Amino acid sequence: EKLHEIMVTTEDSMTTYEYDKHFIVYPQMVFSTKRMPQPTGKKVPEGFSYSSGNNTEWLTVEQIQELLKKLD
Repeated sequence: EKLHEIMVTTEDSMTTYEYDKHFIVYPQMVFSTKRMPQPTGKKVPEGFSYSSGNNTEWLTVEQIQELLKKLD
C-alpha cells in the first residue's frame, strides 16, 4: 500500500477546478461534438497537486466508527 496517494497531479492542475467538497479534473481535449459544461468552481493554481500527504481534513477514530455503524 502507498504511504501517500496523489489524486490530482501537477500536470492536471491546468484543467482542475476546486468546488466546496471536491475537485474536478476536466479533459484537456474534447473528443465529442457535445459541448463541455463550463466550470463553475475555482481554478486551482498552476503546479497545484492534491495528495493524501497534503490533506488537511482528517477523521477521528470516533467519526470512522460512526460511519461504520451506519453501514450495518
